[in-house]
Amino acid sequence: MAEITNYKCTSCGGMLKFSSTKQKLVCTDCGAEFDVAEFEAAEGNQENYVAKTDEWNVQDEGLVVYECKNCGGEVVGDQNMASTKCPYCDNPIVISSKFEGSLKPDLVIPFKLNKSAAEQKLTEHINKVKLAPSAFKAGNHIKELKGVYVPFWLFDADVNASANFEATKVSKRSDAQYEYTDTDYYDVYREGHMGFRNVPADGSSKMDDNLMDSIEPYDVDEAVPYSSAYMAGYLADRYDVTAEKCLPRADERMKHTAEDLLRGQVKDYSSVNTKSFNMTKINSSHKYALYPVWILNTVWNGNKYVFAMNGQTGKLVGDVPCSTGKFMGALLGAFAIIAGILLAIIQFATATGITGQNAIGACVFALIIALIVAFGMKGKTKSVHHGTKAANFVKQGSFGITKQYENYLRRKTDKKAKSNNS
Repeated sequence: MAEITNYKCTSCGGMLKFSSTKQKLVCTDCGAEFDVAEFEAAEGNQENYVAKTDEWNVQDEGLVVYECKNCGGEVVGDQNMASTKCPYCDNPIVISSKFEGSLKPDLVIPFKLNKSAAEQKLTEHINKVKLAPSAFKAGNHIKELKGVYVPFWLFDADVNASANFEATKVSKRSDAQYEYTDTDYYDVYREGHMGFRNVPADGSSKMDDNLMDSIEPYDVDEAVPYSSAYMAGYLADRYDVTAEKCLPRADERMKHTAEDLLRGQVKDYSSVNTKSFNMTKINSSHKYALYPVWILNTVWNGNKYVFAMNGQTGKLVGDVPCSTGKFMGALLGAFAIIAGILLAIIQFATATGITGQNAIGACVFALIIALIVAFGMKGKTKSVHHGTKAANFVKQGSFGITKQYENYLRRKTDKKAKSNNS
């Protein structure tokens, strides 16, 4: 293992570690603090924020490569890294000499929240899920949180998009005998231009894509040129999925958002359905970045649960198990309360009081509402989702309609005879 000569304290010679709270390099021995930019400039290592293609020679930077023999993951860290488990599968990791063929990152977003903040967020996240098993809340291995810089490809593109919609306007009228419903159909066209900036797609095959989608967004305005100083005390994953392979994920998100933006300009209709959509990208490019993530792997009843927290904003997600006992308790409790209220209303608001027929009706209605309540609570155990949109990455002020028209097509009339109450 190479010694980290670039990151020794100039006051006492102790090891320096990047502090997420102070956003500085801090000596673990004497507590001296150093600004990263000034320290890098003094060492002649100042970077420019430009895309580059030079390889990431981690050993030349005094870093160590760790390899997981279980999932094959490779991460880098300093030689004093305390973590000895893979952040992805939680198995022991060993020192490796492999890490060739990886590009050096263009930029990095430093950790802003430390391990203590991550532990607090995780505890709050689990405790607010009412249907989580009590033993799961009490027994989580919170101390095994790991700070990892996850590789991301960031895609930029200016987009021209067009869409045809079938839209309807519905109106009602009546005469002495019939009620009429008129449905007018229109062919609607919208064409527009928009810009997308820094649409992310994680470049690690070991990382759950949905998990990374769920902790978005990051503020790329706070990104800085890459420096290994920010990795002191953390792990950093290398990408093993190329930008070319990640591009379809980013394109899908841009496509859905472009369609949404055009559809949002079709107004004052009863319904709008997309008939066709086309998108063309121009001036497209990409960057390679490292984003800060706190990761926890834990096992409950033989099932693995992974939690992730955005190390910049503190947004934390992770599915938790659902207690069958608590679920049934919520269902029966809601049913008892709702049924009791309905039966009381029937008893005091009707002349006949409670009969077998209205009692059954009240119980059926109460059960339906109770099921909605219970399954709504169960839905709170799920916080991980697939990112299908890129609305957070539309460049401000870039969207505009360049062409539009609306053509009337036809009318469809449905009629229904009025009820004869005489």
